[in-house]
Amino acid sequence: MRKITGLSLLAALLISVVIISCGTSTNSNNNETAPNAGARESRPAEPVAISVPSSPESSPSQRVVPPVPAMSSMPSALSLAEDLPDPGQIVAALEQVLGGIYDTVLPSVVQVKVQSSIATPGGRGSLPRGGEGSGFVWSDDGHVVTNHHVIDDGQLISVIFADGSEYEAQVLGSDPASDLAVLQIDAPPEFLAPVELGDSGELHVGQIAVAIGSPFGQEFSMTRGIISALDRMIRAGDSAYSNPQIIQTDAPINPGNSGGPLLNREGQVIGINSQIISSSGANAGVGFAVPINTAARVIPELIENGTYEYAYLGISGAPVTSALAELNGVSPDTKGVLITSVTARGPAALAGLNVTENNVAGSQAEYQIITSIDGIPVVGMSELISELAESFRPGQTVTLGLLTEQGPRSVEVTLGSRPNAVS
Repeated sequence: MRKITGLSLLAALLISVVIISCGTSTNSNNNETAPNAGARESRPAEPVAISVPSSPESSPSQRVVPPVPAMSSMPSALSLAEDLPDPGQIVAALEQVLGGIYDTVLPSVVQVKVQSSIATPGGRGSLPRGGEGSGFVWSDDGHVVTNHHVIDDGQLISVIFADGSEYEAQVLGSDPASDLAVLQIDAPPEFLAPVELGDSGELHVGQIAVAIGSPFGQEFSMTRGIISALDRMIRAGDSAYSNPQIIQTDAPINPGNSGGPLLNREGQVIGINSQIISSSGANAGVGFAVPINTAARVIPELIENGTYEYAYLGISGAPVTSALAELNGVSPDTKGVLITSVTARGPAALAGLNVTENNVAGSQAEYQIITSIDGIPVVGMSELISELAESFRPGQTVTLGLLTEQGPRSVEVTLGSRPNAVS
């Protein structure tokens, strides 16, 4: 008999308790009994008839309660433990999966080192400044992906592989809004093993997440956790615009992990690690990654054009809460974006949309609520931003569904290109 660990025995005992407490019906005509620990034989339990009132007006009715099986017929804790998987085998399988991910992806992961300079007070000179992050091979053409904030203002950028090979890199293009950048290196083909891309649209909370990077300069470190939330909206660096559909993970991410891959259990890249929430500057269990589907849309244009253009509507708005609905006299179950301001000469303004006052502060100005874009329902501002970023391009004409004081109407808007702006 194999050794029963404390974990297996505890699990078996718990299962026994569940089975005993739940019980199953037995046939009252079954006369077979099991010996009770080698002593006397137990007699089969007889069905018990009890009276229960069927309703306040009716007389008591009879129902039959099935007998609880004898304890001697229950599986023992030890027999159940024999059927449980060996915890050691489970741990070994997990180790094998994690080790396999690391071994498979490591040749594609790089450390990114950046040298720049900062002006001295008074502008009389400059001082060198160094920084670092992570990245990974995107294609066998020598394209390496990292974060925009890793290489921003970098004057000398180098890429280092796990075997120590180092190559100078040039910035092909970067996008502050998505916090993505593409580097070009001239390395031998054997170093240019592209990562396998996953599908961030198929992620779910609780899924295993693995990060590989260079936290605090400790190059090629691996950490793991889970996907702890999806569809976060986070501003990237000093960009004035929010980045939608961000992945949240509790896999430990620290300074130096930025730009490295976030992987699923199959070793596919599902995100690019970019930010953390921390009061100390170190991991506090809340990290963020740019979804790989965003990168798959942005990176090709960065390679081709050096920049990425976003569709632009030219409004500011607020989600319609019950309080705002009451304030503006609309149904409390109304969903959409209440337009609070319109950019002068922007696409929305050119289409005739405007507000004269701020409808959030109790004014009596006419309200305009965006309820859909090209037939796609809009629940709030984050959904509108996501649709503009994911589904539409500058120059495209879309139809906005609106709810106004005069009733529902639709307006055609030719989308512009998002202005470059920082906060």
